[in-house]
Amino acid sequence: MLVNLEYLTFFVLLLAALLLAIKQMSVALDEVDIERFTLWTGVASVIAGLPIILW
Repeated sequence: MLVNLEYLTFFVLLLAALLLAIKQMSVALDEVDIERFTLWTGVASVIAGLPIILW
């Protein structure tokens, strides 16, 4: 039971981080800041790939 709770907590934190990165991507696009958009796209890609890498 504790292990399942740890996995749930981990995935909820990953989801929150991914949503934050997507929000930052949106802000960068609104400001037409391509460099920052590219940075946040890379961050979001790494966050999205973490469950597959760590599984």
